[in-house]
This record gives sequence, C-alpha cells and structure tokens, in this order.
Amino acid sequence: MSPTLHTVPSVSLNLGPILPRTVTAREGETVTLRCSHNDKSLNMMLWYIQPHQGGLTLIGYGYLSNPTYEKGFESGYNITQSNDKNKSSLEISSMNPTQEGVYYCAAREGHSVRERQISRT
Repeated sequence: MSPTLHTVPSVSLNLGPILPRTVTAREGETVTLRCSHNDKSLNMMLWYIQPHQGGLTLIGYGYLSNPTYEKGFESGYNITQSNDKNKSSLEISSMNPTQEGVYYCAAREGHSVRERQISRT
C-alpha cells in the first residue's frame, strides 16, 4: 500500500519515498530513515508517524537552520536536512515499542517572517 496524504488544513504537502521501506530493529537500537524529492521550490521537509492504533502525528520538520520538534518528540529523534533542502533524514535513537508505526516524509514550500522593531520618537 502506498502512503497517501491529500491535504492538511491550509498546507499542501507532497510525499516523498522513504528509504528503507521496512525496518526491523531491536529495542535500544538506532534507526535512520531517509527521504528525498526533486522539486527545488520545496525547502521544508516534515516527518510524521502513524502509530499502529492512531492517527498521523507530526514529529518535526527541517527548515533553514535548526530542526523544529513537536512536543513529545524533542528527545529520541534527530532531523537533518541537506544544504540544497531536497534530502532529509530522521534518526530514531534507542528504539522502543512506543516508536513503532508507519513513518511519512513530506515536503512543502516554507516561508520565513521578518520582524522589525519600531520605536517611537
């Protein structure tokens, strides 16, 4: 079965193939998943998990410099992204049964917001 994600509210996502397709790991082992795409306009790569008995949950994403992780995924996961923004990897350290599930990678166009401080004179 091929993973499919149509839309997330206000965000259009393109799924990329994740390699390796199937991973079997012992408890405590580290696993690395890799994902890539060919669309240069998609500079943000997101990682999701779908536990066997649950819905799709965002782990975190890589955009610009440091990765951002969702609450509950700050430790045990490491997202890296290539300089050209078309490759990403998700390292899962110290595997345990709570990390079992189907992992998804998605890419989208990211936008940054600049802030300016305005002072009164």
